[in-house]
Amino acid sequence: MSDNKKQTAPGPVQKIKVGGWRRIFGKKWAFPAIYMGIAAIILASIMWYQGSKQFSMNRQDAGIPAKQQDQTAQVAHDQPAVPVVSQDKPFIWPAKKEADTKTVMNFFDETADKQAQQAALVKYDNSYWPNTGIDIAAGGKKSFDVLACADGKVTKAERNPMMGFQVEIEHPGGLKTVYASLDDAKVAVGDTVSQGSVIGTAGRNVFEKGLGIHLHFEVQKNGEPVQPDKYVEPVSTASAAK
Repeated sequence: MSDNKKQTAPGPVQKIKVGGWRRIFGKKWAFPAIYMGIAAIILASIMWYQGSKQFSMNRQDAGIPAKQQDQTAQVAHDQPAVPVVSQDKPFIWPAKKEADTKTVMNFFDETADKQAQQAALVKYDNSYWPNTGIDIAAGGKKSFDVLACADGKVTKAERNPMMGFQVEIEHPGGLKTVYASLDDAKVAVGDTVSQGSVIGTAGRNVFEKGLGIHLHFEVQKNGEPVQPDKYVEPVSTASAAK
């Protein structure tokens, strides 16, 4: 009976090798990481589907079939860009046609050749300064009425010790026209002027003394001088305000 009660001592415990995936799943972070990955995939799929649906609805709300809209977009891509016109009427030449005026000094263009650049330098006090506008004079060096190039509001009308009387007019689209070397000013700050109205008469200034009686005219875009020829009609077609 003692033999029956005798227990056999357990043998050494053998270690069971666990495969790679089982080791990963045995980690505490495994299942949360898997759930988060699956959730991210599902969420991305939902957002993509909603975005596609909204895009399709926008095309339908616009009343343009998808095929037609794609063709329109392709045509627009192939055509050259058209600049936005901020004025209902183009800028006119700042003098009456019968005044027989012409440009006597051009705007200093950094892309022009050296000869053109040298011709657009103002000499003052033994130094040379790039011309930030154009200078206009009449035949016989006579004075002439200076006209507002476009509708706008006068923001400056005062005498400048270097440039004579100076008038500035603001226009839509961040544009401003500057009229300097005036003998007098016929407008005041706050005035609303119409295209072609007389704002002063051409005179002399200290800075450009060598030019005699003339108008210094500038066009500014967002506060920076730009080439006036891009906005002002050529003098040959400036028939407004005779």
